[in-house]
Order: sequence, then structure tokens, then C-alpha cells
Amino acid sequence: MARGHWIPRRARHRRRRSGRARSGRGERPDPRREVPRGRRREPRQLARAALARGGGHGFWRRCLRRSACHQRRALGAGGVRHRGRREDTRGHRGARARSASPLLRARRRPHRRGEGPRPRGGGAGRRIAGAVVRAGEGPFAGALVRRRTVSALTVSLKEDALVLVTENDGSLPIGTSSPLGLYYHDTQYLSGYSLKVNGTRPILLSANTEQNYVATFQMMHAEGAVMGTARHAADTLSIRRTRFLADGMRERVGVLNANAHAVTITVELEFEAAFRDMFAVRAYRDLSQEPLASQRNAREGGLLFERLGRDGVRRTTEITLRPAPDQIDGNKFRITRTLAPQEFLPLELAVIPREDGAGAAPSPDRFDDAIDALNARYRRFLRACTRYTTSSETLDEGLILRSALDLRALLEFHPSGPYPTAGIPWYAVPFGRDGLITGYQTLGWNPDLARGTLRLLASYQGQKVDEFTEEEPGKIFHELRRGELARLGEIPHRPFYGSVDVTPLFALVFAETVKWTADRSLWRELLPAAERALTWCDGPYGDPDRDGYVEYGMRSNEMRSQGWKDSAQSLSDPDGRWSKLPAALVEVQAYVYAAKMGIADLYAVDGDRGRADRLRGEARELRERFERDFWMPGESCYAQALDGDKKQVPAVTSNAGHALWCGIASPEHAAALVRRLMSPDMYTGWGIRTLSSRYPTYNPMSYHNGSVWPHDNSLIAHGFARYGHREEAAEIASALIEAGRRFPNGQLPELWCGFQRDLRFSTRPADYLVSCIPQAWSAGMVFLCLRTLLGMEADLATQQLVLDPALPAWLGRIDVRDLRVFDTRLTFRVRRTPRGDRIVGGRGRVARTTVAATA
Repeated sequence: MARGHWIPRRARHRRRRSGRARSGRGERPDPRREVPRGRRREPRQLARAALARGGGHGFWRRCLRRSACHQRRALGAGGVRHRGRREDTRGHRGARARSASPLLRARRRPHRRGEGPRPRGGGAGRRIAGAVVRAGEGPFAGALVRRRTVSALTVSLKEDALVLVTENDGSLPIGTSSPLGLYYHDTQYLSGYSLKVNGTRPILLSANTEQNYVATFQMMHAEGAVMGTARHAADTLSIRRTRFLADGMRERVGVLNANAHAVTITVELEFEAAFRDMFAVRAYRDLSQEPLASQRNAREGGLLFERLGRDGVRRTTEITLRPAPDQIDGNKFRITRTLAPQEFLPLELAVIPREDGAGAAPSPDRFDDAIDALNARYRRFLRACTRYTTSSETLDEGLILRSALDLRALLEFHPSGPYPTAGIPWYAVPFGRDGLITGYQTLGWNPDLARGTLRLLASYQGQKVDEFTEEEPGKIFHELRRGELARLGEIPHRPFYGSVDVTPLFALVFAETVKWTADRSLWRELLPAAERALTWCDGPYGDPDRDGYVEYGMRSNEMRSQGWKDSAQSLSDPDGRWSKLPAALVEVQAYVYAAKMGIADLYAVDGDRGRADRLRGEARELRERFERDFWMPGESCYAQALDGDKKQVPAVTSNAGHALWCGIASPEHAAALVRRLMSPDMYTGWGIRTLSSRYPTYNPMSYHNGSVWPHDNSLIAHGFARYGHREEAAEIASALIEAGRRFPNGQLPELWCGFQRDLRFSTRPADYLVSCIPQAWSAGMVFLCLRTLLGMEADLATQQLVLDPALPAWLGRIDVRDLRVFDTRLTFRVRRTPRGDRIVGGRGRVARTTVAATA
């Protein structure tokens, strides 16, 4: 054996040469899913809408390289000279037809018939975080779709532990207690920021946030005025602010004089820093009687806001401007310049938060150098990811590319590795459940997410009993916060352990990650943590009444719902009353079963037959009890839970589908369950509802009682395929992918309403108004769906990738490049043909087989 891996050295380093796979032609999609083609666009519109093309080993590299030479001009950086000399403004004036994004600009090939609608793009028609403003064409002409994550219209950016939420023109309200701001470690380091030119706030023309770390706001001066001896019209001063997050907020404010004569302008920037804790901002804690006593100090070229917290941490916000302001008046910077005709004035702003002098990883001082460094970090990360391309360019350039960018933006980088935070803006912190499910979904895209998630969670594994935080020995945390209130212990999120499903999920995802990666070092490192997690499940903490089921609700201070459906109304009896606690949730028992079977398989490969047999025996006993106590013959479904009286909560829910994903369902019940979940009261055409429309508490607009969650459906589809129901799995995956293609920019929300699909009246799912966008496990959905369609599993015992593809009618091929599995990279193509799906070309150890429809 090779040290650190379960793969023989010869196999690990074997590389088979093969020629470049010939491109395949996609089949015509199912006419039932045909999307009306939009009307033809002019070249400028096409340029606005351009997204990166897929294909080739240099896919990500080309995406970045093709746009790098345009980015500086698009950001207003091109050709700037010294004050008083005429500027080269080609980049500033011509950037309308370019994308400000360094990742999403590339040439398009002609749109292929049958690939759905052309991707939409461009500044005025793009999502502005909390809203979508559609271009005036196609079925969405003139529509304004709001997602009220903070307010009607907001812009959110994220990079590592930094999150910025602003108004739609990039401003932060001055003199208010607004929740908008720049956050670092759950603290509001910048709470106010306004821009005025000649005393007035510019008018927003368009905003562009193609990535979650770069935003561009194009504005113009609001009013005409007399500047010296010359008057300028209202629309002759262009103001562009371009910002990104790196070690803090970096912004370039550019002013272009489009008059035929010189004008004098005064730019005024005003700031506030409240240093409020996130939980105070969100009104979870009243701090109105606790003044924040922040101090402001003028420094050479800038300001320094600082506050010594009650936790003893000195928090500072350093703000600098280049060139230095002519005047610093309180919280305001002022700079006055006379601009010649067509002259461009660039101002570079840096807002850097720090805790006790430490902050995010430092970036270069200059704006252009800092954005180049950030782009380089994106390139390095994306080069490490598997590249999926298909016969549908719309899918490649929309949902797949967008999901990859969203996942990268949502990552936090810890010494233990990358961790996918839950969602923007308020949940951009480590959540145990979200991180584990996202890590599982993305094993076939980048297994480092699962590794980093497991390591961070293991480092916080419970050691003692704490009633306030719900910590218990072996338990895995639910949510981690790092603000002042958490440090003081005034909120339990230091971390908070109040969930019942995360601990068995940890053991499950650990086993699946080791199987996928063959990483013996990870096995040795985290096996003790996984064993402690199983001990928690079997012991007096996870199973306090010793009935063989993991349950919660024995203590009066526990959250009402501790599964993934964590709203209070999600566990209810048919009469609408809350079900009696303690409760044993159906999906939690499935997670325990899968965790024990998975770790047993690893013990067997490692030569420990005794422990493998013990865990398999425990899993079989659990399965027998589960089939006896949870199955509802009249509904052909597993009950949502057993309540405090050990009676079934008889709701038909999507939770039962997790039993298929985990393999605990018997083959006979699995077939019946698949039919039940695909029945009209559960399947909407856009995915499976969380709750049957026949149940008395059904509400398609609710959070968990009738809505559709993409992550939930991706796991269910994977479970369908596990039991051999490939056609139904492809149907669910196709519905999710189609929904993703119809949401703005191919960006899936956290959930959507559970109304029935009817293309006669609506072309996409109805929005759930307070859905997080982006959300990690929604972005991970497409990669698990592609894995499901490919029938792709890792066989650790033989070190082979097992494929059993079943492509839907609308998808002609899937190309997989540099798939990271075991200790190697594999490349292959699956093409749909009249005689069935074929694996063609490729390199590496790929096996074609049929997976048995049993657990």
C-alpha cells in the first residue's frame, strides 16, 4: 500500500493516453420542456449577455484570460494620467458593452436550437442581490422580481469572512440603525457610507454583480449646476463606483466630465462605524441601553474608527483615500478638482476592518493590484475543480458556471481548509448541516470542501454538557458565531449545538468522503471524531430513552424543531397542533443507518472485520425497527417522525425521500415510496414539495410546509437512482436544472413556493420572498444532479469509478474533465445514443456497470 492512500502506487500513477474526444451533438430536448426562444438581439445586447463558454482543459483559464485585458478598462482604470492632463476614457465610456466580471466574459458560439432561452446578461438586466430587474424582452418583459432578504433592493458581496450588504446604488444609510453594512466576524465595521458629487447624491443607472465579490454601479450627476464660469447639464457627469472585497472593501469612484468644457467638481464621502453585533442588528438582542462608545480619529490621508468591546477586543475600521482628501471634516472626506473635457478622475478607497490589529489576509495597496490578486485566487481554486460541460451551452454558461462561482464566493478559508458558509447575507457563517450537505453534494466537483468542513467541525466537537449551548460529548455544532455577544456568552452560538441531525450527518459524510478520496490520512485523523459521533447517537444524549432512535426534545429549553426543517410549524399533527416532543425524525434515523454502514465498509477495507460486522449488525437492527415503526401502509410512505408517545406523525413529507438516499428503505417500500413522492400532491413539476398538498397544514408559500427546496430534491433524486429508479431520478434532476435555468443568471435560491407547474400561465417557479441568494446547498445541487445522471460512484475496494449513466432525452452528452477521485484525475465523456448511453474517450480507471437496486 502507498503511504497515506488505499491505492497501489502503480494504479495511482497510471495515466492512459487518449486523443481529444470528438465533440458530440446534443439531441433535441423533450418538446414538453421546450422554452420559447427570445427574439434576436443586436450585437451590443449579445455582448452584454455574454457568459463564459465551457469546454477544453483550459476552460477556467480561458474564462479569466479572455476578460483580464478588459477588466481594468471596465473598472475605469485604463489610461489614467496625472491631474490636469487629458485621460484615455475608452474603457470608461465603452464598458457598457463589456462585463465588469473577470470570470464571465467570453465570446459566444451561435445559440443552438433546443437549448432553451439565451442567457440574459448586462448591467440593467442583472440581479441586484435583493432584486431582479429584467430586460424588456422575452416572457419576463418589464417584470421586477423582489427578494426581500434585507430590503426591497440591496447588493450583497462576500469574500472569505467579509460580507457587505448595501443599498442598490452601493450606499449605506447615514444616521440610522440600518442592518446594512460591512461585516467581519459578525460585527458591523462600516454602518454608513454616502457619496455626493457637488452636494447631491448621483442617480443610479445600472448595477452589476456578476460575482459575489465584485460590483459596479453606473450613475450620473443628478442636477445641472454652475461650475465656475460654465454650466453643465444634468447628464454630463458620469460617476462609476466599482468595488470588491479582499482584505476589506476596496472601491474606485470614477468621475468623467462629458462636457465640451472644463468643470469643477467636489466629491464628498461620509462614513459611520457602529461596531454593532450581528444579533443586535437583527434585533435578537436589545442593546439600546448599551452605548457603543466608538471613537473617530483623523489620520494622514484617512480616518480610524475604533471601539474597545466589552469582550476586551479592540475593533478598528481604517479608511484611506488615494489621492488623499483635500479636507477631512468630522466623518467626511472632500476632494475638489477641475476636470478638462473628457477627463476622468479616479479615487481609490480602502475600508479595512481589524480585530486587535489582525484582519483578513492582506492585499496589495493599489486597487488594480488587489483585484488582480483576487482574480488569481479564483483561478487557483477553479483550476482545482472538476469541469463539467454538456450538450447544452445554456446549462454550461448558466447554472453550472453560476453555481461554481457562488460556491467559491461562499467559502471561508480556515487552517483546516475551505468551509462553505450557508448563505448571503445573514447566514454567511459556518453551519454544520449546510456545510456537510454541501460537502457531500460537491464531492464530484471539489472534495476539498468536504475535507475542510469535516476538519473544522471535528475541531469543535462537543466535550462536555452545557445546557445553554446544548453542547454534549461527541455532538457536532449547528452554528458558529464570532461576534462580541458570542464571545461574552450572551448568546449560545459559540458555537451552538442545537440540532439533532448534524452529528449523524458528520459520520455519514466522513465515510463518503474517505470512500471518494481514498484518503487514509483523513481516515486516521477523523475516525476518532466519527466514532464519538456514533457514540453520541447510541448513548444517553442522542437516545435518552434507549428505544433505539435518535431523538430530541427532552429538555424544555431546546429549539422546537431541530432537523433541517427547523421552523416551529414543520412538525405538526393533522389537527394543526404541534406534535408532542421528544421526536424521532425519519431522516435522522436514515443518517444513522448510512453512517454505520459507511464506516463499516471502511473498517472492512482496512482489515478490521470485527468492527465492520458490529456496525453492520447495529445498522440491520435499526433498519428492522425503522421499517416496523415508521412505514405507513395506507400512505405508501414513511412517517415524518415518531412523537413523544411513540406514535407516528402521519404527514407525507419529502423527509421520507432521505431514507432512499441513505439506503435504509427496503426495496419493496422504496418502489412504493418513489411512486408516492412522484404523485401529484407531492411533485410540482419544479421539484418535490416538502409536504403533501393533502395534509391540513399544507401551504405552498410557507417555509417548510409545501415549498420546494433544491438541496432536498437533489438528495431525493440521488436516492431514486440508488434503488434503480433512474427515469424518476432524471425527471427530478431535469426539473431542478430547468428551474435553475429560469431563475435570473442561473442562480438558484434557497427555496421556492410549491405551486403546481403550469407553463400556460407561468414560466418559472414562484419566489419565496425571504429566500437567501446565493445559498450553498442550492448551488451544490447541480453537481449532485450531474453525478446522479451519470450514475457515478467511487468503488474504494477496486479503486474504480463506477458509471451507470441514464441521461434524460433533452441532454445529449456530459463531458467530465479532471474529475478528482481517489488520488488521481479522470476525464471521460458520456453520450446518449439510440442504443443507450455510452462512455467514450477518456483517460483513467472508469468502469461501466449496472448498480443493483438494493441498499
